[in-house]
Amino acid sequence: MAATQLVSDLSLPRNSHITILGVVPPGESSYESRLRAAFVQAEKTLGRKAAETESVLLYGHVAKQLIEYGSAHPPDLMVIGAKGLYATLKILLGGVAQQVVQHAHWPVLVTRPPYHGLRRVLLATDGSPNSRLATEYLALFPLPPQAEIQVAHAQPILLEETATYVHHSGPIAYLAPSMPLMADRPTASHQMELQKQRGRAILAETRGILEAAGRKSKGIILDGDPASQLLAYSEQQGIDLIVAGSRGLSAIEGWWWGSVSRKLVHYAHSSVLFVRTESEVRTELEDSNSK
Repeated sequence: MAATQLVSDLSLPRNSHITILGVVPPGESSYESRLRAAFVQAEKTLGRKAAETESVLLYGHVAKQLIEYGSAHPPDLMVIGAKGLYATLKILLGGVAQQVVQHAHWPVLVTRPPYHGLRRVLLATDGSPNSRLATEYLALFPLPPQAEIQVAHAQPILLEETATYVHHSGPIAYLAPSMPLMADRPTASHQMELQKQRGRAILAETRGILEAAGRKSKGIILDGDPASQLLAYSEQQGIDLIVAGSRGLSAIEGWWWGSVSRKLVHYAHSSVLFVRTESEVRTELEDSNSK
């Protein structure tokens, strides 16, 4: 219902079509009546929107049915709750959301209850093509007029002694060989300054895309493990929605999804929007088959 309320708050175009999906898991036919009651409540909540709505009941494995339905009816956005009644059936909706985000080739918004509106939005960017895609998507996203946007770039910390990149916490994404600095190599402090300049450039480019679409924003650079920093900052600032690409720049392929995105799904106190496209999924499959 938090997901339903969020959709209701969006400034959707008048010709929007909203499909309300429910899935009856195998062997749980008695659950159908609860879903139909939820449909009625959701339709009442969405009734004031100038949009066409329909309810669709599916049967089978929850994540599989959602992914297959989305593949057959590609949406501009799929919204799913992070927690729900499936917990009474020992089906963790967080696990369902994780699977949908990982395999869907469309944007997925995981809603975290309790829902208090969309007042503060945090866009995570690392300068990658996927981050740019997320930025362009957010620039046109029908946020409520009062929503404020912050843009965050999280970067690893460079140790002065060894000039190696590390993260504060969580899995180490990349650790360069530790060796003494050579006379002809840039100093660690110089590399740190170059890193800061790159971070500022990423923020400027990202904010420029938003500004071109009429969206004002402010930027912030976070030092340390991206997932930990984004989670801590969003909680401190009372962020209502985190927006991120599904993949990003990393020394180890897949690290962004394997670490940052998974942590955001499970640990964020706010809702999280992952911008993902069919071309990304196709590329990942090709990369996986070539290994």
